[in-house]
Amino acid sequence: MPTPVRPNELVQLITATMESVTPATCTALCVGCLTYILLRAFRTFAGTGSARGLAKLPGPRGWPFVGYLRPVEKPVSAMYRQWSEDYNSDIIGVNMLGTNIVIANTLKVAAELLETRSAIYSDRPNIGNTMLRELVEFDWNMSVARYDSYWRDSRKAASQGFHLQAVMRCRPAQVNVTLKLLRNLMDAPEDFRSYIKYFAGQQIMHITYGIETQDRNDPYIEAAEHAVAIAIACLVPGSFLVDLIPILKYIPEWFPGAGFKRQAREWRKHISHTLNAPFAAIKACASSCTISFSNNQPPLLEKMLDGPGDPVYAEHVIKGTLASMYLGGADTTTSTLETFLLAMTLHPEVLQEAQRSVDRVCEGRLPDFSDYDALPWIHAIVRECLRWRPVVRMNVAHMVTKDDVYEGYHIPKGSLVLANIWAILHDPEAYADPETFNPRRFLRPRPGADATDAENVELDPTVRDPIVVAFGFGRRICPGRHMAYQSLWVAVASIAAAFDITKAVDAHGAVIEPSGEYTDGLITAPEPFKCCIRPRSAAHAAWVQAALEQDA
Repeated sequence: MPTPVRPNELVQLITATMESVTPATCTALCVGCLTYILLRAFRTFAGTGSARGLAKLPGPRGWPFVGYLRPVEKPVSAMYRQWSEDYNSDIIGVNMLGTNIVIANTLKVAAELLETRSAIYSDRPNIGNTMLRELVEFDWNMSVARYDSYWRDSRKAASQGFHLQAVMRCRPAQVNVTLKLLRNLMDAPEDFRSYIKYFAGQQIMHITYGIETQDRNDPYIEAAEHAVAIAIACLVPGSFLVDLIPILKYIPEWFPGAGFKRQAREWRKHISHTLNAPFAAIKACASSCTISFSNNQPPLLEKMLDGPGDPVYAEHVIKGTLASMYLGGADTTTSTLETFLLAMTLHPEVLQEAQRSVDRVCEGRLPDFSDYDALPWIHAIVRECLRWRPVVRMNVAHMVTKDDVYEGYHIPKGSLVLANIWAILHDPEAYADPETFNPRRFLRPRPGADATDAENVELDPTVRDPIVVAFGFGRRICPGRHMAYQSLWVAVASIAAAFDITKAVDAHGAVIEPSGEYTDGLITAPEPFKCCIRPRSAAHAAWVQAALEQDA
């Protein structure tokens, strides 16, 4: 996939443009862009003063009109938490090139703004999304769509299909795909990253579209992966100059420096295919296959297309909803399962505790959802994976639609609001020693049990569940969170029951230590690492085979 334009390439871009056009054209373009930036910055700064005597949010102050322009440290979530310490405030404000950014570094602030006041904190910003939403035509996706009637209709459709009771009826499909994952891990454990990716994709494609996908080289899964990569590339701040200066979207493709327009045209084809191809497939076989939201309710497709209203608009909504659910769930499930394998490789004692728990409850079989409430160790491991290395460190920005006041601070209309998910999930007041992977933090002895008994435990309701943060906030919370959590639970329980996971060794017998490093982007995941995955015994391998034959 072509590389987007980065800020450090801006000088070369401008230089190339100046060498290719007449001085008059170049001057007009530069003056126009500069005027746009200054006007926007002036309007922003004019509205950020002490409105009605209110104070500005604490945070670093930049230069007049252009704001804070220092290099952003990585990871940015750690930098934002450091700002809270530097300014002794759990809410921070900073202006960058005329854009007000509000950072909530604690759950208290994030919940107050994004949940309690969600009526005015649920929009998405215009600035920064021109490439993705307009030029690539990704505006149908719920994650980036504006807070308008389309988003509400799409959200309503997703809620109908993915509420807790509905996804419980998806459990047989989740077990089926999990068994395929176990088989693949037995056959080629070194390819675990690929199989985890396909586990997530197969499950969501089956549940959302009712489509059975291939174990390898599936066109639907590969198309969706490309679409996710495009979205991530566009959402990286500073990737495209048109996001900073939206009027550049009007320049023709042939204009020097307009490579982003040609890039958008190519990406638009991929995005359109991801949106339309699986939907066209299920429409073509509507008489013989259904969308597997529920076996006991009318398929969501029929419910919307046969209902009152504009059928063309209804089809647009359902297409966008289904594609959004797939794209939103695939990478997040994959990342968390890779974190689980990394954590088990680094902490074998945790895996052993989980195995003892499963062995005691399941007694000679693989776990399934009938064991959901009887395996607190599995829930604790899933929660700790979500907490220890959150898939999304900073939420996708919300935008406030009217002036607001928080504890005496002025939050201007149009401000972008970011919840520092990583900082909240690493708050030492909520989670002692937060950098340590420790599922036991979520467990406590059952009433009357010995405090030293590691097996007779239950989930501790006094410890904050990471789910309240990991899947977003308010009206923008992930509608597929229940399905995602169930998917993670059954996969973690099944892998722990069937396999030992240890550090890999090289050709000379030397142990290969995983780096434990993570990618730094909108979605984070472990850097590629090696581990050894093998069945715990011949009997455990036979359990997997028997379960596959029974499920066939």
